[in-house]
Amino acid sequence: MTRSLIAAAFLAGSLPLVASGAQDTVRRAGMLARQPSYSSLLSAIAATASATQRVTSRAVTAAEIRVVDASNVIGADNDEPVRSALETNKDLIAALRTAVGNNASYTSALAAHRDRPTMNDVIAVDILASGDVLVYFRKAP
Repeated sequence: MTRSLIAAAFLAGSLPLVASGAQDTVRRAGMLARQPSYSSLLSAIAATASATQRVTSRAVTAAEIRVVDASNVIGADNDEPVRSALETNKDLIAALRTAVGNNASYTSALAAHRDRPTMNDVIAVDILASGDVLVYFRKAP
């Protein structure tokens, strides 16, 4: 009986993370590195040039990288502001993808994600002053 109550309490505490898609950012139980958001995604897309430079020059471990499925923060796939930002920055995003693909920490973090995104699925990288890194991806349909 006690085990059942403990298991139920554990599952009840875990469900909000799973439902929100926030499990991608869990650093350790009960602590989020940063909640991914629509605004952080748009800001990261706009800052692609500086993110590319930081991906190539800054040492980071795979443990510091949080891989986030962008569909969890975008909502509908036809979101016009995101589409416009991706189109405007497509050449810069191509360079970012190359930088991510050439960095073993980033490729390891991508490979560890349950959806197995590749560098070609990356649409933005948000590098925070705290050292945390959010890598947003969107799988091609």
